Amino acid sequence: MSSFDFLATERLLLPPLSVEDTDALVAVYSDPQVPRYVGGDRLTPEAIGLQVADFTHEWQERGYGQSAVIRRENGRFLGRIGLHFWPNWGETELGYVLSREAQGQGLATEGCRAWIDWARRDRTIRSLIANIHPENTASIHLATKLGFTFDRNDQTPSGVPTLIFRLDV
Repeated sequence: MSSFDFLATERLLLPPLSVEDTDALVAVYSDPQVPRYVGGDRLTPEAIGLQVADFTHEWQERGYGQSAVIRRENGRFLGRIGLHFWPNWGETELGYVLSREAQGQGLATEGCRAWIDWARRDRTIRSLIANIHPENTASIHLATKLGFTFDRNDQTPSGVPTLIFRLDV
């Protein structure tokens, strides 16, 4: 897709994540329970700023990336959901991080489904992966609920064991 406005669902606005969202994302990650499976202590404010810059570059280069997750009802920033290309695997991941206050309400499911629908319309992405820490049972449950199936055991580029689930789109 050459131009991307943003996705929206019944309860969420999903505009492209931008550098203006860095402080809000730092606040989400400041709860130690939130980033424990996606980088933990390595996600310093500086590292989060670099991550957001990478996500912004991905939007420019690929036409997709991570979206800010904004609650329609009150405009509150809740986290990020979207796509991320992993060059070392040559695969596109559907990933998310939500604040603890936003968990357990079906918001990750809602936002992920919007991205799956987008990937199906885009037609350049043949499959999506979910890169999940083996102890993250909530994300394993969500991936299978969304139709992903276990593909393989692997390691992230930083050497952390991960489970890879796959969904053909």
